[in-house]
Amino acid sequence: MSTEFSTSTASSEFAAEAIGANTEFCLLLYCQHKEDTVIDPVKFKYIFGVINEHQHWTLTIMIPHEKRALFLDPLGETKSKIQKCQNVTRSFMIQKGYNVPKWGCDTIPHSCQQDGSSCGAFVLKFAECFLKDEPLHFSTSGKSVTALRMNIAACLLQNTANLKDLCHLCGEKNSGKKVTNWIGCDVCPRWFHCSCVQRSRKHKNYICPACQP
Repeated sequence: MSTEFSTSTASSEFAAEAIGANTEFCLLLYCQHKEDTVIDPVKFKYIFGVINEHQHWTLTIMIPHEKRALFLDPLGETKSKIQKCQNVTRSFMIQKGYNVPKWGCDTIPHSCQQDGSSCGAFVLKFAECFLKDEPLHFSTSGKSVTALRMNIAACLLQNTANLKDLCHLCGEKNSGKKVTNWIGCDVCPRWFHCSCVQRSRKHKNYICPACQP
C-alpha cells in the first residue's frame, strides 16, 4: 500500500497484521459457537454485519424497529447489491420468526476508498461514524488511511482482554472435564484446551488454526 505518511513500512504492516489477526480470531470463535448463539433481532437498535465477498469488505446495518437495512460498500453501491442485501436481511428476519413483507434496504452517502486495500478499514470507520451519528465523510488520502489503520490497530490491542488463563478457542478457563489439559501453539503464544482442539497431551507439536498457512 502506497502512503504519504512518514511512518515506516513496518508500522503499516503491524497495523494490518493486528487488524487481520483479531478479525480472523473473532471469526474463528464465532464459527465455533454459532449454533449456541440465540439472537432476537427486535431487542437490538442496530445489528451490524461485516461481510467479506471475493476479498472485499462491505457493511450491512440492520434497523429492526424501522424494518429496513443499510448497505455500505467502500467502492460504491450498485442496485443489484442493495437488492441482494435487502433479500438476505429480510430472510434473516423471517428465519428469526418475524414477518416483514415491507422490509426495505438503501444506502447513505459516504466516502469511497481510493485504493485496492482499504475496504476493511473503511467499513470499521463507517460503523464508528454511524454509531456516533456523524457524517460518513472523511479524508481518503494515503496519509489519512494509514493513520486510520494505526488507530484501529491500537484500539484493538488496547481493548484486548487478558486471555493468558483462557482457552483461545472456547474462551473458558476450564474445559468442563474432570482434568483440564492444555496445549500451546508452536508459532504464537495462544493456549488451548486439548479437548477443544481434539489433541492429547501426547502431541508434542501443534499449530493453531490462526497460524496455519
